[in-house]
Amino acid sequence: MRIGIGAILGVVGGPATYARELIAAVARIDTVNDYVVMTDAPGRLAVHGTNVRTAFAPLRASFLQPAWDHVWVPYLVRRHQLDLYHGTKGTLPLWCPCPQVVTVHDLAVYHQPETFAWLQRVHQRSHTPLAVRRAARVIAVSAHGRGDLVAQFQLAADRIVAIPLAASPLFAAPATAEDARIAAELALPERYLLYAGTIQPRKNVALVVEAFTGMADRGGVQLLIAGRARPGYRPAFLTHPPPQVRYLGMVSDRVLATLYRRALALCSPSGYEGFGLSLLEAMSSGCLVIAGRHSAVPELVGDCGILLDELSVPAIRAALTRVLAGDPSLAALREHAQARAARYTWEETARRTVAVYQEVMENAGAAR
Repeated sequence: MRIGIGAILGVVGGPATYARELIAAVARIDTVNDYVVMTDAPGRLAVHGTNVRTAFAPLRASFLQPAWDHVWVPYLVRRHQLDLYHGTKGTLPLWCPCPQVVTVHDLAVYHQPETFAWLQRVHQRSHTPLAVRRAARVIAVSAHGRGDLVAQFQLAADRIVAIPLAASPLFAAPATAEDARIAAELALPERYLLYAGTIQPRKNVALVVEAFTGMADRGGVQLLIAGRARPGYRPAFLTHPPPQVRYLGMVSDRVLATLYRRALALCSPSGYEGFGLSLLEAMSSGCLVIAGRHSAVPELVGDCGILLDELSVPAIRAALTRVLAGDPSLAALREHAQARAARYTWEETARRTVAVYQEVMENAGAAR
């Protein structure tokens, strides 16, 4: 088969990480099929394989994504005579001469539409329904996401397969001298709490800041915030951080791994998660996680973290207080979380995804 994979990599985030890691893993496990990666940022792919090549599809601004999906992709599908196309970011072209597979990461835009910019709402709510109906198979990244798709779009359950993501092996690696260098360069405190991920209203970072700054005794602990702020969203805790709160901005995965390994806990009370990749990365690093008991989070974390029944300042503050007090039971949670995270690998994600490709092509052949 000659398979095309659409990978928008110029914007940092979960879908870009998914596309990048999936393609690299597919190149490692599949030497039979040929792959053409359609991407706006070929330099961000680290793929070594004679059966994988890239096709440049420019995307100069995020609002131009419809042109990317509906003009560039069909053009490249025809040019490279592809047998199948996989859209990795929840959309598919309106016309495509071959069978298609789409990955839908979450339906947060339906559950919390007020937390999205209007252009994002319009784009996702107009394109996702079309994509899931046109796709021969839909990939969800969790069992919860699969159920969400069935309920929202009344899709037949056998058209959707749940294939979880994984964390890069970088996060499970032991600490090295590089960690100490990074810690010194960033002037990391001895003890700190961490939020890592995209900074947007749905992630409830403001609740973490309020819970932390309202603690009676922080004992010299700092709250570090790492990640990209959503365009147009610039809350006061980023522009004028309160005492003992630091905004590190966007950091590399290598720096992020160090941050996880040295943190007392990752606090990420997102209002909705299709999977929870930052939680899995933290768990892989041996970092305790604090998150909400909802959406896909319990499926991922299980009983290996502190899960909050409500996303409120008092509930978050109680969890942070427990961490700062040195609750001895938390050490076991970290160990169990690391063991649980080790079950997820990109090779397994790739193997199950390639099986979807093969099933789609077999069904297409039988229908002819």
